[in-house]
Amino acid sequence: MKDSGAQISLIQKDLIKDVDAQVLGTVMIKGVIGQPAEAALVTLKVKPATSDDLENIAPYIDLCFAACDITPDLEAILCAADLEKLKDVSAYDVLKPTEMTESDVSVRKCVLGDENDIDVVNHNSDVTRSHDTLLGNADIVTDDKDAQRK
Repeated sequence: MKDSGAQISLIQKDLIKDVDAQVLGTVMIKGVIGQPAEAALVTLKVKPATSDDLENIAPYIDLCFAACDITPDLEAILCAADLEKLKDVSAYDVLKPTEMTESDVSVRKCVLGDENDIDVVNHNSDVTRSHDTLLGNADIVTDDKDAQRK
């Protein structure tokens, strides 16, 4: 949850009970959870969550939280400054690389005379070639015995 009026971010203390978080001290929290309550001030390394097809390649950032009991339906309340930091880091969301298995990749050798060999990689029926302009007069060897002129 975002709270633009909050001065510090809050996190449900049970959520981090097994985390080795650096405790900086204690603070009194007022106005969020009913009666004023004492909360541990902790630093956590965080980064924004991403969708299944993305990953965030930025390093984790340190955010300061007050760890206390907040309403059961919330895990955290982010102040505006911390939310802005997370938005900045979300600029580093990139597509996850596809995982290839050996059955997805085959390598053929293109012979360009005696000295120049170029590997051509097939991936899911798409051919990726380096030095494509050199392949005009190349012999494409599909196995060690047969060669066909392209």
